[in-house]
Amino acid sequence: MNGKAFFPCARHAGFTLVEFLVALVIGSVVVLAAVASMLGTRTAAIAGDDVHVLNQSSALAFRMLGQQIRQAGYTPLDATQPLYYFNVNADKDTLHKNEPAFFAIKGEESKSGSGNDTLKVGYAPSPDYFKDCLGQRAKSAAGVTYDAAHPADPENVRLITSEFAVENGTLRCRGSGNAAPQPLIDGVERFDVMYGVSAGAGTEAVVRYVTAAGVENFNRVRTVRVCLQLAGNSSSNPGGDYTDCDGAAKTTRDGKLRRVYTAVFALRNNLEAP
Repeated sequence: MNGKAFFPCARHAGFTLVEFLVALVIGSVVVLAAVASMLGTRTAAIAGDDVHVLNQSSALAFRMLGQQIRQAGYTPLDATQPLYYFNVNADKDTLHKNEPAFFAIKGEESKSGSGNDTLKVGYAPSPDYFKDCLGQRAKSAAGVTYDAAHPADPENVRLITSEFAVENGTLRCRGSGNAAPQPLIDGVERFDVMYGVSAGAGTEAVVRYVTAAGVENFNRVRTVRVCLQLAGNSSSNPGGDYTDCDGAAKTTRDGKLRRVYTAVFALRNNLEAP
């Protein structure tokens, strides 16, 4: 022994090319899985947001439509004599420039047959209910605003109107208190109205549903069925099937989520005219 210490040579460790490639493949798979999961979550979130918006829009539209339709045809009694002071038989006009005659409900069918209809309701104001679909007081032809404190005042307008129609994908309402229609909800692809009619005056039972063109006498309308087809804003939703307002099966092909909502409203105030 010469007194010198002996140390074995240190062996340098590292990855082989095969190990490096395996690690790269595993890492890529993990990243791709994370990206796919993120995209799936994002798509589900977008779809969920669209569903929420469509549900909220339909609820808002039906609340407004129902409020007006249920009031349609209302005529308060004159406390001083056994007649309506908002006389539906026209010895007193309505003081409404565009609607001189009293009515409960009117409709106009879409000219295309599968487009958007127009619905218009009318009713006399009362001290408790005297505003149109936009929350505005009715005005007479002379511009006099309805005075709820004196409902029988001859200067008061005797008819409140609310007209619902679709313009550029937006359901709008024009009330008797404003000149131009105002937006209610967006994304409307179809506004379809059907009318449940009775067999005759004094009969409440609905015998059939018809379009506006098929209504012979709007005084015999007892219920109104409204169908709304709404489309979401996003174009990132997967294609899906739905049934349109005509009962036909359709498939979404543009990436937009679509929902169809239907509600039936009964008229509580029937004119009972022949």
